[in-house]
Amino acid sequence: MRYIDTHAHLGPWFDEITTFSAEGFVAMQERAGIERTVVTSGSALFTELIYGNEWTIQQAGKLEHLLVWLVLNPLKMSESLELLDHFKDHPKVAGFKIHPVQHKYPADIKPTFRLFEKLEPLGLPVLSHGENESYAAPARLRRLAEAFPSITVITAHFGAGQPGQTYEAIDALQDCKTGNLYTDMGTARAIRTGMIGLVVREVGADRVLFGTDSPLYEPMAFPALLAAADITDDEREQVAYRNAERLVLAPKGLS
Repeated sequence: MRYIDTHAHLGPWFDEITTFSAEGFVAMQERAGIERTVVTSGSALFTELIYGNEWTIQQAGKLEHLLVWLVLNPLKMSESLELLDHFKDHPKVAGFKIHPVQHKYPADIKPTFRLFEKLEPLGLPVLSHGENESYAAPARLRRLAEAFPSITVITAHFGAGQPGQTYEAIDALQDCKTGNLYTDMGTARAIRTGMIGLVVREVGADRVLFGTDSPLYEPMAFPALLAAADITDDEREQVAYRNAERLVLAPKGLS
């Protein structure tokens, strides 16, 4: 089985055990059988929006395995627009990342809509942190997706939260009138019995992307979790790599 990881991080983190060089990170991913990874800058999720993105893109340029989510912040619009101007056409930038919880703003405020207006003509996907009962609640991201039907919006982590709260993410995907809201399995909650199968049955395998949240979680665990899920082989392939090819790689002309 092939695996394309659409949710991972690169750069300094909270401790040594989750801080890797680009080469060390790729070696870990490839040991897990992952052929390509789209990474987010760890530093850009905190205060170093420009430096973090620049460093991560520079590292990705050295390694074929890596692509990058360009981190943007609607509360830092001038810096975000500068980054867009410099990197929107960069061959390593597969799409854009927002993190309303880490950057401390509700996902559906007007500045986010204004940022999405800049992203819409580019035709690339947007990955957002997803977390129930938070600034990144899936219902907030549904409103963004419906306002911009041409943008693929991914609410990460199955919406996070407790098992019952996963239904908030399921509800958001099912209720999205424009059908362009997706989720990924990059969450420790994926280890819960039946969780992957539940989400696939409720929203469809075509709406779930493979992700690991590596290096915060052990990437080798996630192919095993997907293999254990009570879904069909076709559904497993969609999640493992086909959805990533269609939604993340194809808009960039990659395969």
